[in-house]
Amino acid sequence: MGPSIFDRLHFYESSYMSSHDSNLIEVEPEGLSIPSIFGSMAVSVVVVVVLVISGLTFAKYSFHQASMESTQVTGYPTKHETALLGASKLTSYGKSEGGRYTIPIERAMELEVIDATK
Repeated sequence: MGPSIFDRLHFYESSYMSSHDSNLIEVEPEGLSIPSIFGSMAVSVVVVVVLVISGLTFAKYSFHQASMESTQVTGYPTKHETALLGASKLTSYGKSEGGRYTIPIERAMELEVIDATK
């Protein structure tokens, strides 16, 4: 009886590996290092972040300028001016046109609590 099928497969496998091992060609590296790739990626990210922040800052400045120009043209006060005026009315003493006196809201609430407890 001759060699079994398993012996033949082992022979072919070993002869295949030995003939191909001697013909291997080494691959040369491309010359790109990992630190330089990550470095360039980091620089790119920083540049993009700076551009986005500067764009948002410019847009905010442009919006503020447009808001100021429209307020000057129309004569309407800005939201900030309106809030300051309202806050000053709530926190100051004064006399109104009709002869009424105004007091700060905190003091008015204290007086209401005193009246409610009597």
